[in-house]
Amino acid sequence: MKRQPADTSELHFGYFFPSGKTNFLYSDEAARTRPEMNKRNLLALAQTAEAVGFDSLFIADNWSGHQRAAEAAGHQAPAYHAPLLSMALFAATEHIGVISTFHTTHHKPAHVARMGATLDAFSDGRWGWNVVTGFSAAEAALFGEEFIEHDERYRMAGEFVSVVTSLWSEHEPIEFEGEYYKAMGRIKLPRPAQQPRPLLVSAGASPAGTAFASQYCDQLVAMANTPELLSQTGARLGEFAEQAGRSVDLCPFSMAIVREGDGEAEEVFEGLLTTLNVDATAEIAADVLGSIESSRAMYEKMGPDEATRAFGGAGSMLKFIGTPEKVAAELISLKSTTGAANLLVNFPLWSPEELKSFSPVLDILREEGIWSPPSDRDYSW
Repeated sequence: MKRQPADTSELHFGYFFPSGKTNFLYSDEAARTRPEMNKRNLLALAQTAEAVGFDSLFIADNWSGHQRAAEAAGHQAPAYHAPLLSMALFAATEHIGVISTFHTTHHKPAHVARMGATLDAFSDGRWGWNVVTGFSAAEAALFGEEFIEHDERYRMAGEFVSVVTSLWSEHEPIEFEGEYYKAMGRIKLPRPAQQPRPLLVSAGASPAGTAFASQYCDQLVAMANTPELLSQTGARLGEFAEQAGRSVDLCPFSMAIVREGDGEAEEVFEGLLTTLNVDATAEIAADVLGSIESSRAMYEKMGPDEATRAFGGAGSMLKFIGTPEKVAAELISLKSTTGAANLLVNFPLWSPEELKSFSPVLDILREEGIWSPPSDRDYSW
């Protein structure tokens, strides 16, 4: 059996695995210079993340492609199907966890129960489920479905997760008949290696999303571009979790560029902003800001053009840009002021070499006693 940690004194790091040539910062220069998204390069990236000391890889996913400008330029494209890519990454690694996205709205609970159990058992307890409901009418249309209202999707997701966890934990046939789902019977072995179940993560920080995470998940992945906003999200999560009698970790999105010399990382970031693809950003922003409440709230006071440019420049997330010493100090401060237990890190210039630039930061954090490598533990989170 694989255990999960109860100690939140350390800060853990998930690597936001590329789901396209660029994510969050839609720079044409970044897309043009990134490695090809093929088997050799993606496996090397996962192996490097493990060697550096990341706790997990986080694979985002959606079904419906953004519009043509974004796809043609490589912004959030190409994106491999998360569960299938996860199995390949497990085969190439030994310690690092992999969190893959499954949509509740477009699957049956038995699908996810069987696939999730397979992923967790095969990896010896290194799999996590990013529980998403889907956010666009275009996705629903692919499945010949009507687009379901936001809060109802989360009510459906709660019932969906209940069926999945019952299928994981019960060896005798279950009988479940709810408002949205019905399931009778049992799934074939294997069962998940993690106990009491695999790690469950949610990335919806709206009131309905936060309530869902507090009741069903272990982590809430949150968009916030300042520690103050993150603390507000953490406070809401704490209130919901207390009502549910549970504890849920806060996991903010972030972006990192680390360079040894003063001002070097900042110069790299500013250079990437000069090649922002406005057309691609507008397409992606139209999807996200039109459908995801927590992201839309950050930009509601801006005009459309200003919001689009801010969104395309990674304006939704925390940024750690600077020398290893500067970034480490900011991370230590973040841990002490917000209580974040995990950090999800995106590297806009992703490559094995870029991941290695984060090693000196982790060395400092290890000396400060707030991080240890997964290979020294018996869990991946």
